Amino acid sequence: VLLVAAATGAALALGPIADAMTRAGIPPGWTLAACDVGQGDAVVVRSAGSVALIDTGPDPAPLARCLDELGIARVDLLVLTHFDLDHRGGIDAVRGRVGNLVHGPTSGPSDVRVLEELAAGGARITLASRGMSGLLGEAHWRVLWPRATTAPGNDASVVVEFRGGGVPTALFLGDLSAAGQQAMKAGADLLAGYDVVKVAHHGSADQDAALYGRLHAAVALITVGENDYGHPRGETLTLLTAAGARVARTDREGLVALWRDADGMRLWHERAAPPPAAVAPGG
Repeated sequence: VLLVAAATGAALALGPIADAMTRAGIPPGWTLAACDVGQGDAVVVRSAGSVALIDTGPDPAPLARCLDELGIARVDLLVLTHFDLDHRGGIDAVRGRVGNLVHGPTSGPSDVRVLEELAAGGARITLASRGMSGLLGEAHWRVLWPRATTAPGNDASVVVEFRGGGVPTALFLGDLSAAGQQAMKAGADLLAGYDVVKVAHHGSADQDAALYGRLHAAVALITVGENDYGHPRGETLTLLTAAGARVARTDREGLVALWRDADGMRLWHERAAPPPAAVAPGG
């Protein structure tokens, strides 16, 4: 059951007043929140007072604002799916505030520098590997990808799953291409279904429709901003709705928060989504 709550936190002014209104409107019981950081990923998971952050977006300022709105002072687990700027550019917003970092494979000195800077701020650094798992509060997380032999890049994105502890069962696909999704799916111990899937690569056209059909997600979360790539692509929106998912987009809805209660899963968004328009493939 998916219950969509009305957006009560839409910003009506600029600066601190708008931020205060947004903060007041965010439901206190949220357990998963997608930050509106533009064209990039930054999703927060919370269980029993512990916090995970999956990627940091392209810039520190919007991430810092989002974490402040959510009341997040410390990140117990940071997952850097890979080292593209739109996934790690906001690191300065959490530097010195990270307990554990799980990351994808590095591809050069600049990636290693990111890890060294986080380690200098007190983070414990671990290279992700398929089968790795742990606890976040009362929630369980596990890494489904990459393999140790996967070459750095989009298709080596760390794919992580969260379940239990009041968190909607969620799968985060990083920037995997269709080929990467197929490789991940082969041999992965996927659950029978998920409440939420973080759509790969901001809703690009390079998706494995069979995977999304297999996931049976109630919500398809697209973290996206203004871009020149046509993200999210029309054919991807079509395959997601055909798979039965409610598409939630940060470019149109702003901050998106989800949680579970006795009646099922709930979704809150900062801004009311405009009615869907007819979208041609590639639009």
